[in-house]
Amino acid sequence: MLSFKEFIEDEGLDYFILLLEQEQVSELALINEGKWVQTDKKDWMQRVDAENPSIKQQRHVHVARAKHINTKSQQVAWNKDGTKHDSKSFNSKIGSLNIVQSVAKQALKLPASTKLEEATKTDGLLVKINEALGENAGPITFKIKLA
Repeated sequence: MLSFKEFIEDEGLDYFILLLEQEQVSELALINEGKWVQTDKKDWMQRVDAENPSIKQQRHVHVARAKHINTKSQQVAWNKDGTKHDSKSFNSKIGSLNIVQSVAKQALKLPASTKLEEATKTDGLLVKINEALGENAGPITFKIKLA
């Protein structure tokens, strides 16, 4: 008797489709991509959107308070690599909250140590740059031209 892997290789199949009734799949296993769902943090919602290579879109997560899921200016979104998604509408105040960053990292299955891109206050800019570059980075010099 052939193993399943041997059967697929023997028949030259590249893929197969398995159809299941919803009742046969546990609630935890259901895919919630593209849907706003409650997080384990009170009043915070998340929506994970799939990767779309045809438009160079990474898998990403949107985070917002429940009352703001339809208000883009009251949301934040990060890509799987930690960069901001929807940079023009990214709410820096919300993005700087530890609870929001925690929700995003958990949704994208990123390590807690991952640095998420965020807008920072000017007075903390050098600290954030040094954190991003790591402790072995040399000194950084900025030349700023004032108008």
